[in-house]
Amino acid sequence: MIKPLVVGLALLCLTASNISRADEYRRFETRPGVTVSAIVVAPKVPRAVAILFSGGRGVIGVRPEGTIRYASNFLVASRDRFARNGIVAVVVDAPSDRINEGLEGGFRESAAHADDIRHVIQALRRDYKLPLWLVGTSRGSTSVANAGIRLQDAPPDGLVLTSSISRENRRGGNLLDMKLSEIRVPTLVAHHLEDECWVTPYDGAVEIEDALTGAGRAELMAFDGGEQSGNPCKPFSHHGFLGQRDAVIRTIADWIHANATF
Repeated sequence: MIKPLVVGLALLCLTASNISRADEYRRFETRPGVTVSAIVVAPKVPRAVAILFSGGRGVIGVRPEGTIRYASNFLVASRDRFARNGIVAVVVDAPSDRINEGLEGGFRESAAHADDIRHVIQALRRDYKLPLWLVGTSRGSTSVANAGIRLQDAPPDGLVLTSSISRENRRGGNLLDMKLSEIRVPTLVAHHLEDECWVTPYDGAVEIEDALTGAGRAELMAFDGGEQSGNPCKPFSHHGFLGQRDAVIRTIADWIHANATF
């Protein structure tokens, strides 16, 4: 295992003036009769594209007027931060046929889910001739790993797995049950050293990084500091990088830019 880089809170402030527009609504046609809604936030001079996958049920309530009903998730709340760091942020909702039940019952690990992501990737590659990465947090990392494994014929340029599931639980989604060795693109594992959510302990992140034997480059980046408030599995905790999201997104963005091979 590569010794993890431990990142603190030092960060150069960036202003919202780097963003050209905010909260643009998009709807992607995926499987027959199925669409995926998204919010796009783009910088003035984009260097990469990141599709962001929230945790939990994966239902964030994207609305055509450009708002998001459930926006507290770490990645959803950080969409402007990605844009300020030169990355087009595309926050995806659950597909239209899963809005009621969410991405439960193994859907995050399914071929159908990967197929939805494939179509979103294809559409964004037509729009942006830029490196395209998938970024997930908590159960969203299960979606990202699934796509990395299944989309071998047309893969994203890289993956970022944050606060990932690594323990057995009734809702599934354990990355360590997946064929992580089949991922063939650069992959960053980002985790808080003091993540107290019982399905996402830090030592599980170590195991995930160790399992990424085919990724070409895999790195574990550990964060410390920040704040802890309330449920340790919810966004307002170390699990959601509370109190240090600017630093976390800046560091992730730097890693994406440094590993872009487009």
